[in-house]
Formats: sequence, structure tokens, C-alpha cells
Amino acid sequence: MSTNPTGDRTDREPVLDLHQIQGNILVPFGTPFQSFLYLALDRAHASAWVARTLPEITSTRSLIDAHRAGGPRAAVGLSLSASGLRALGARPDALLDVPFQDGLAARSTLLGDPHDPDDPGTARHWPTGGPDTTADALLVVGADTAEAVGALTGRLLSGPGAPRLLHHDRCATRPGPDGDREHFGYRDPVSQPAVRGVAADTGEPLCPVSDPARPDEALPGQMRLWPGEFVFGHPGQDPVAFAPPGPVASGGPGWTDNGSLLVVRRYRQDVAGFLKFAARTSAELERRGFPGWSPDAVSARLFGRWRDGTPLSVSPKGPDPSVSACPSAVNDFGFTPLRGPVDDTAGHRVPVGAHIRKAYPRDHATDLETLAGIETHRLMRRGVPYTGADGETGMAFACYQTSIERQFEFVVRSWLNNPYQQHEGDNHDPVVGRPHRPVGDAVPREFVFRVPSDDPEGTAVRIPMPRHFTVPRGGGYFLTPSLSALETLSAPSPHRPLGGPL
Repeated sequence: MSTNPTGDRTDREPVLDLHQIQGNILVPFGTPFQSFLYLALDRAHASAWVARTLPEITSTRSLIDAHRAGGPRAAVGLSLSASGLRALGARPDALLDVPFQDGLAARSTLLGDPHDPDDPGTARHWPTGGPDTTADALLVVGADTAEAVGALTGRLLSGPGAPRLLHHDRCATRPGPDGDREHFGYRDPVSQPAVRGVAADTGEPLCPVSDPARPDEALPGQMRLWPGEFVFGHPGQDPVAFAPPGPVASGGPGWTDNGSLLVVRRYRQDVAGFLKFAARTSAELERRGFPGWSPDAVSARLFGRWRDGTPLSVSPKGPDPSVSACPSAVNDFGFTPLRGPVDDTAGHRVPVGAHIRKAYPRDHATDLETLAGIETHRLMRRGVPYTGADGETGMAFACYQTSIERQFEFVVRSWLNNPYQQHEGDNHDPVVGRPHRPVGDAVPREFVFRVPSDDPEGTAVRIPMPRHFTVPRGGGYFLTPSLSALETLSAPSPHRPLGGPL
């Protein structure tokens, strides 16, 4: 058995080639300004443009080194849709992921998106990712200033055969007193999975264990998952038992190894509507005889955390800076007696329909999944808020995985959009959840609070929900290849030694 300087066991840890895995998959860019650039490739010059861009693309190794030196001044990532692979002479149907082959627009209604052709959330109205607006490639450019992002973007999209810009999301973190926040005012991200594995070049663990007594966690409450959940060519999670590795994740052709599938989902956020709902619900609870529910307390129940990231499971009466500011405390909780701190199975502290509970049930097995199975649906989230030129505010939600159907689409369809996710389930996710189809009054859109009362189980108060606080506005399904795969894709067609059909 070998050990690293922190004393963690490395004999069973997978070896990760961080020089090949693009940055932002396993380690976030961390730049305060980013541009999401949706591109149409020039078929005649696509390979040449990728070859010119390749030296600018940030690897996980260079990103880690930059973070250790104080943070990256700039970072670049390149991902390709199914049509982008075709533009480079590759066959997207060689990949095993059917949703990737189909594209986001074709899967839209499966995700609960509107059916009304006049609704702005319908795919035909999306500025990007719709039936006629799907991008061949997504270029993500990050830097420490907006000016630096603009200068780097201009350089990457200039020259002969450069792609045509279809859509541009100007994104920026929104610093708060306790971390970056999204437009509703909540700290994000707070919870992310850790990844097992050691660097091939140094032997260092990517996410070391902080407490030897809890070897399956990096920080308390942060589960260490096998890397095949996020990059191809490595073992993934076993759906039956948590600790042992599961099957190696395959993208199909060998050249997909060390690559990942990227989902980008643009959500327009109705901030004014969200705040009005919280204020109106506070007054309604007072009228029904349940005083003391401030608008902040109401909105915290929708999310499952206070705005600073304090989990309601730990501190139901208000935010606690000693928890939110402590990496070892902010995720150290569950929803059942298994992880505690109390038995909240019925949702007395965190409503069963709260966003964090819908998106990740933690230790509360669902009607569909065992505890080990829950971890096979995790996502590595890299979303950034955007503000459009017309003043539209939203989230460029982005996540990496090795199965769009089992991970992103499962979370949306079977958890966020499912009012019966738990045996005691009460509603769709109040932030981004939607029914799968028009159901009229068959499944009313409402939110359920369990408020303290003379009943030991509390009183369930049902609050009708207004129209959605978020509207889908496009995005795309992409493959984020390894650096070597991009090099191969950029080679002239007769000289491509790809390990799969083209």
C-alpha cells in the first residue's frame, strides 16, 4: 500500500492524466468573468481552427497550478455538439449517449419544457440550442476582468476560417459577503461531489480525505465519487454498494477517454416574482395563524438553505455564519437519522420539496433509488449567472457527467419534476421543477410547509405556487474531449488515428 503526504491510501485510487482532461470538469475555472460563446463552425476550416485554438485550451493540470499561484488569469474550454463532431469529420452516432446524439431541443419536452408554441420557454424561441439555433461548438472563456475576456475572445474568434458567433452569454460571478451568489440572492455553488483519484504526474490525490475516520468523504458531507461519473475511461459508481468501484465509464470510441459530456441549460430568472412570492407567502402564513415567517424564512424553505448557504437541517431558525463559513460544516448534514443532525424525514426543517432536497436527496432513499444509487446521478456543476444586453437575468447552468440520461436528465425528470419523489413528496421543485406534460389541475403546483403546531407531526400548510420563477432559454448538449482527442480531431481527415468509427 502506498500513501501520499496526507496519509491517504492510494493503492485503490484511479490514476488521472490531468494534462489530458480539460479544465473546469474536475476543477472549476474559478474566474470571476466568463463568456459562453455558441459557435457555428466553418466546415471547410473547422479542423484548422481547432488546431489553432488547441494551445489556448486549459488542462486540469495547468488550472491546478494556476490556482496554487493565486488563481488563473485566463482559462479556455472547448466543447462540441453532435453537429460539431460532424463538422470535424467524426460520427456522433459512435458515442453511446443517445441524448447527446439527439441534442437538447429534441429532448426539451422530456424535460418538462412548455408545449405552448407561443411560450418563450418553448425550444423554437430559444436564442441558442433550439431546432434552428443549435451550436456546433461551445467556447468558454474566463479571465479576471471583463476586458481580458473580451480581448481573448476576439483573438480566438479572428483569422481565416474562424467560427461564426451565434450567441454570446456574458457571465460574471456576483460576490456576496460569504461567497458568490446567483440572481435570487443565494450563495452558489455550496455543495459539490468530490472525485477519487490521484494525479498521474505527482501521485497527489485530487480531493484528499480530511478526516481518516470518514474515508468516503473529502470534507464532511462531501462524498468522494469514482471519476467515471464525470470523465470517460475510469471506473464509476456501483449502484448497489457505495465504496467499491463500478464499471468503467465508456463513451464508445477510445478517443472519448478523459472526455466528459457537458450540459448547458440557460434559465431566465424572475427575481421580482420570486421576491413577491416570498413576501406574499409570509403574509399568508401570518393570516392563517402561523406568525414569525419572514420572507427570508419562506424563501429559505424553497431552497433548503439560508442565503449564506447555512443548511436548514443544521440551523432552522436563521443563518449561522459559523456554519456557512466553515467548509467542514456547511455540508455536514442529512435528512434522516442516518446522517442527522435530527430525523427530518417528514420535512419539518427542510421541506421534502425544497430545491436542495429535490436535486440531491442525500441520505433519504427515494421511491426510485437506494442510497448507493443516489450517488450515480450526481452532477459536477459549473454554472455562472448571466445578464443579457436587454437586462434579462439568468443562470447559465452547466454540468459535467458521463451519461446525460442517467445524470442530468434523470435528476430533472425523476427528481426535480416529480411531485412524488419521496413517499411523503408534496410538489415539484419550486425553483426549476416543471411537470412533464400539461396536467391542468390534476397535479396542482403548490408548496408545502410543515409548521410547528399542537400536532407532534406539525401542520402541513399548502401554498399555491404562481407561474414558474425560471424559464428555459436554451443551451445545448456537448462533448468536452480530452486534449489529445482535440488534437486528433483537428488533424487532416486521412491522418486521423481515432479509436472509433468516423
